[in-house]
Amino acid sequence: MAKPISERPLDFFYRTVFSLILVIAIVADCSPLYPEWLRPEFVNQMHKLQFETFKDPFFNPNILRPWFESLIGLELFVLVPLNAWLLWGWTVDHPLVPVNMIMYAYHMFVTTIPCLAEMYHEYSQGELSTAELGILFSMYGPFVALPLYMVYDAHQRISQKIWAAERSTTAAKNK
Repeated sequence: MAKPISERPLDFFYRTVFSLILVIAIVADCSPLYPEWLRPEFVNQMHKLQFETFKDPFFNPNILRPWFESLIGLELFVLVPLNAWLLWGWTVDHPLVPVNMIMYAYHMFVTTIPCLAEMYHEYSQGELSTAELGILFSMYGPFVALPLYMVYDAHQRISQKIWAAERSTTAAKNK
């Protein structure tokens, strides 16, 4: 019998955080892929502010980064649907949650690392100050740290189920 999410604080935390991430992904992150008429003006202003305030290189309107746009496409077509599934899965305590957590977390980790590398490159070229780099790393860093923890957590969940099944099988054989 599945435990209610109120009795699973870590899943409740994941569901809360990833509910916000899903909204931000759909409204803001993926908006460069939408036709102009579908993109809310406040999102355009938010992206402009992101560049002007933090010098976030991914919001520089003067530089085209096809590799970054491909990551946005992956976010829209891989992470958004998987995120939506996980929100449901955490709520109902679905047995496939750990497997999908690993897929989601690994994807998020792998797509954030090149962004950090690009920021560091811009810093090494003198285009970002140490303070700006620190702010940007603090904004993007959780998208590396949280996925690493999620992979560990999911691995532990899967391992516990496998070992429990192994103990059960061994006990049945020994009877």
